[in-house]
Amino acid sequence: MKLDHPNEPGKWSRLDAADGLALWRRDRSDPFPVTQFYLLAPPRQTEVLYDETQARARFAALSAPEATRAA
Repeated sequence: MKLDHPNEPGKWSRLDAADGLALWRRDRSDPFPVTQFYLLAPPRQTEVLYDETQARARFAALSAPEATRAA
């Protein structure tokens, strides 16, 4: 399963990874400065968030074991 960043311009940093999941940070400056957080969780569509706290919480929720998510 490929968890590389999407092929888009900008500076990419992988923040976290778990079984089948990856959280990437993208800093770009064109056409204006913006930081985005990409949550890759195939086969789901990539989620793009603009707040690191929300992105990390979403990553934690998706990477939690099934028993924890069901609780």
